Amino acid sequence: MTPKHFLFLLLAFLSTRAFAQTQGDALRAETRLDQVYQQYNLDGSGTIVAMIERGIDYTHPDFVDADGKTRIAYIYDMINPAGANDPGNPYGVGTIFTRDQIDQALSSGTLLGSTDRFGHGTACTGIAAGDGSAMVGAPYRGAAPGAAIISVKVTHDYFPATGNIAGQAGFYNPAFLPIALQFVKDKSIELGLPVVALLNLGSIGGPTDGSSEISRAMEEFAGEGRVLICGVGDDGGAANRAADTLAQGGTSELQFRKGQAGNLRLEIWYSGDDRFGVSIVRPTGPATGALPTPATNQTSSVQGTPGITYYHRGSDQDFANADNGQRQIMVDFNGDTGVYKVFLAGNTIVDGSYFASLNPSNFYSNNAFLNHLYEGASINDFASAHNILAPTDYVFDYTYVDLDGIPRSRSGQGAQGDLWIGSSEGPTLDGRLGVDIAVPGELSIGAYSPDTYYSQFRFNMMQGSNGYYGLQNAVSGAAPTLVGVVALMLQVNPALSTEQIRTILHQTARSDAFTGATPNPSWGYGKLDAFAAVQATYATLSIENSSLEELGFSVYPNPSDGKLSYAWQGSSPGYLLKLEILDLSGKLLSSVYLNQSSGELAYDRLPRGVYLLRVTDEARNRQGISKLVLN
Repeated sequence: MTPKHFLFLLLAFLSTRAFAQTQGDALRAETRLDQVYQQYNLDGSGTIVAMIERGIDYTHPDFVDADGKTRIAYIYDMINPAGANDPGNPYGVGTIFTRDQIDQALSSGTLLGSTDRFGHGTACTGIAAGDGSAMVGAPYRGAAPGAAIISVKVTHDYFPATGNIAGQAGFYNPAFLPIALQFVKDKSIELGLPVVALLNLGSIGGPTDGSSEISRAMEEFAGEGRVLICGVGDDGGAANRAADTLAQGGTSELQFRKGQAGNLRLEIWYSGDDRFGVSIVRPTGPATGALPTPATNQTSSVQGTPGITYYHRGSDQDFANADNGQRQIMVDFNGDTGVYKVFLAGNTIVDGSYFASLNPSNFYSNNAFLNHLYEGASINDFASAHNILAPTDYVFDYTYVDLDGIPRSRSGQGAQGDLWIGSSEGPTLDGRLGVDIAVPGELSIGAYSPDTYYSQFRFNMMQGSNGYYGLQNAVSGAAPTLVGVVALMLQVNPALSTEQIRTILHQTARSDAFTGATPNPSWGYGKLDAFAAVQATYATLSIENSSLEELGFSVYPNPSDGKLSYAWQGSSPGYLLKLEILDLSGKLLSSVYLNQSSGELAYDRLPRGVYLLRVTDEARNRQGISKLVLN
């Protein structure tokens, strides 16, 4: 999603938006997260939530524990160049802030050289992992409030001077994204914890088949206990995809409307075995005539004419560094509004097919293709990566009371229970479904901070929140809830792979009258059911697991009549060990904290059978599971 898109969403949507307690009771009931917390007492402890975003306000109460210490393991501000050559920064860009540095800043009141002036990164991090502590009862806590947090700042959104704050120029460098992924991977290994990361940006364009350089880096990120999520995008509800097939010597006339001022980008991808000629007719004024075409796939062409900048690149020269063997035509139109015609000539045809996209082109803009329309496929290129999870967004509540006690309601974003009208759709351009699962995101509530662009709009902040919580919309508001749910799944089984998690989410998703028959390219496999997903995750545990030994913990005898002894070699003053008994469905039956090196346990009131014994060393972020037999 582009920075301008975010700005429009905030002004045009959030200014009148509706919400009931999306990240409160309503969201937890809709996703059955409430049952997860009640039955399993999970909170994401022992996992990392990594947000590749617009930064974070590390001073927000949601990210500070009860002792005044940060919950953030690292902040990596890739836009702040001050620490690019620091000894602890092998990446050569940006500045890395450690937990100790964040704690020192909190205790001293000095400011780190990193924050989130826009508000998007802070809000979305709160939806995923905020602890809700800025309000009594934590009604707006995130889905995984016990997870450690890594925040990677990779972009700035543009916003104008507003209220009492200065404006901000937009910044985005796609070369930062593979580095950001490597940083998160490195730190998860360093900390010895499973991680679920969210790349919370992306917009229509690019090859959209998993072949771009960034998509390949996303695919390579995944591993055991390492999961990446990217929302499908906010480009749904518009005629922004076209496709056709050229014959040898034939012509395809592609028409589109440029309905608003500013730049409009056309992209066309076609086989490297073909050679297309290109000419353009403006709404008014002269046609361009035949534009240059690269003779080989190792060359490229460029030409600027009034209001039009044209690039045509061979398959080894495309801007996305894709490995799909396709050529790229990219044209920026920044001149007159009206209907443009692009004529493609089949000079040399082996395959002949092409896909085209427009950006920006979405449900609130007036830019659109007028012919050769291709249904769906508005999913963004990043979300087309292999081996990731790609959620979409649906509407589930649209009433709320704002900071001044004014009841508000926002309709027009889709029927309650239906997809948000701006949700991008599959398939990917290599024929995969694209969308994995639908998550409630209309409307979401996340962490707000003063002196941000978000905080300038009181009508978006929640009653009784003192400005600490407010609205977050679109797919960006849905994806963080899935991040938190995956963190809960990793808390249960830290060794899960992306494919295992994907299978569980697909198999446990629910369908209804809105989703229709699933799977499909709009809804994926249906609506998220967090409780069913967590239940299914418990079923992946091996009850023969002997990892308690790694914690220095043992129980005996086992099998037992219910009266056991334990020994904990790793005990030390001030440390607690949590011991839980669960049935084989994962239902929590008993929980107790131990602080002695040895002692007695009594489970003789439990029926005879096989149980799971889960032992968690919270201070050291370690966990072991074994079976317990009572006879």
